[in-house]
Amino acid sequence: MTVFTAILPVFLLLLMGALLQRQRFPFEGFWQGVDKLVYWCLFPALLFTKTSVIDFSNPMLSRYAMTLVGAMACTALFVFVLARVIKQPNPTITSMVQAGVRFNTFVALGFAERLFGTEGLALAVLGAAVLIPSINIFLVIFMVTMHGDKEVSLPKLVSKELVKNPLIMSIVCGISLNLLGLTPIPIVSEMVEMLSRATLPLVLLAVGAGVRLTTIRGVGLPFWISSAGRFLVFPAGILLACHLLGISGLAAYVALLFGLVPTAPSGYALARQLGGDAERIAVFITLQTAMSLVTVPVSMALAQRWLG
Repeated sequence: MTVFTAILPVFLLLLMGALLQRQRFPFEGFWQGVDKLVYWCLFPALLFTKTSVIDFSNPMLSRYAMTLVGAMACTALFVFVLARVIKQPNPTITSMVQAGVRFNTFVALGFAERLFGTEGLALAVLGAAVLIPSINIFLVIFMVTMHGDKEVSLPKLVSKELVKNPLIMSIVCGISLNLLGLTPIPIVSEMVEMLSRATLPLVLLAVGAGVRLTTIRGVGLPFWISSAGRFLVFPAGILLACHLLGISGLAAYVALLFGLVPTAPSGYALARQLGGDAERIAVFITLQTAMSLVTVPVSMALAQRWLG
């Protein structure tokens, strides 16, 4: 019930966004502006805030990195190969991969704190510090490669997109200042942290506003492939890596959370900016969040039997 009540507000915000868009509230075109605000301002503020305060000397970091990044790579390969097999267009493929490898940071951290307390939250923040930059850098390179101009050299195209991508730059700035011991920055860090608090509700409302009922009716096999990657392949990869690397107890539970939570709303903003199928991934986000009302509690119960 604790897990269920943690997910339900997220799903209700998505539904509220869809309702507001349907009523054209507050006015036509408003939510397209929110997409840009989230992508260029709010989400970078959140990433900078998280990466600027991480303790990178934690001895668990290297094993967490191998566990989570390895599971992400297996999931991306699984979704990509099956998407090619069923002959999906490139924008749909990139949205499928996003839905498979992304995780909802807010839900993962919220679960860790509510289920495992302060120590669980600390481990979850450590895992987020590994996955957030890894996933975003991988996805930018992947999407630029899939959607880019074939006449332009790939290294030049990728480097250009990475440099002008606000998500990547905020991560680089946060980690760099952190490693140099320059954070927190008086006043600036507090301002950015306050700004990051507005990210979750606006992201969820904007994603809900981007959902189209006609797209929901036609999700079909691409949705089930991406969801299999998110809810089956990703957690299976994490459990296998935890077993091989000797990660057990609370650390294994928290790592597993990253493979159980639904995909992240931020994938919608990236799809809008880099040529993915934004409408489709908005539906994936909404449906996966609805599915997680059942899949997360059930998966945690099964994990408890195996992990003890």
